[in-house]
Amino acid sequence: MVCVAFSLVALAAGAAAAPIKVSCVGDSITAEGGDMTYSLQLGRLLGPAYAVSNRGKSGHTMLSTGLCGAGPGGSWRHPCLPNKDIPQCSGDCSYWGTDMMNATIADQPDIVTIMLGTNDAKGCNWFGDPNGSPSGAGTQFKADYLRMIKLFQALPSKPKVFVALPPPGISQCHATGPAGNASVILAYNMSFQAINEVYPVLQREIAKEAGVSVIDVWGALNGTECAACTPDTCAGEFAPPCPHTADGIHPYPDSLGDMAKAIAAAIRE
Repeated sequence: MVCVAFSLVALAAGAAAAPIKVSCVGDSITAEGGDMTYSLQLGRLLGPAYAVSNRGKSGHTMLSTGLCGAGPGGSWRHPCLPNKDIPQCSGDCSYWGTDMMNATIADQPDIVTIMLGTNDAKGCNWFGDPNGSPSGAGTQFKADYLRMIKLFQALPSKPKVFVALPPPGISQCHATGPAGNASVILAYNMSFQAINEVYPVLQREIAKEAGVSVIDVWGALNGTECAACTPDTCAGEFAPPCPHTADGIHPYPDSLGDMAKAIAAAIRE
């Protein structure tokens, strides 16, 4: 009996020592950042009790038939790209079935954060056939998002799933201000309207319907309420009006840190 009791205590101690596994699903905003990705910063914030995995896949979409977007290079060179000039897209850039999707499933995580949508906002995806009808309503985006949440929730590890609102899309078009509007798209072929107006509402609806929590990354970066440019933060005629993003989409390391703090707070809560 003593040996059995000792074994049970040892097993309990071993189970308690196992780190809580966190898988960060996303696109380039998740995948990129060198040694300052938000997932690495998140791991440092949460400490050794957690094991955080970066499952970002650059250029990929929540849409199950999402296309790879084409667009002019260098968003600052085309700050006022008219929405009517949406570039054509081609290829398969859906996150579904990718190596990172499969790796997330193999992780058997305890927690999953999903931050997809920025590439879904590309005009050819958001306003095109991949997103269903009516155009620009996010019909298929919502259906695929709910399906992904359910897929993760059904894993043997029964993870807690979070819907993370993507960072704001910051317009560099002086005529629109940092929030942009429906008349212009980012040179990466992304709709400011989808990112800044639709997602903060639609993704909350998705989370509510799925019974999961929201992490407001968009709000953590102050949305489109941007600080004025200073000589230290901006340079050039079409420099970003907000110091937290280099190109209107990809945050600087300090803002990746702000994202990590918001995610860490939600996980701890």
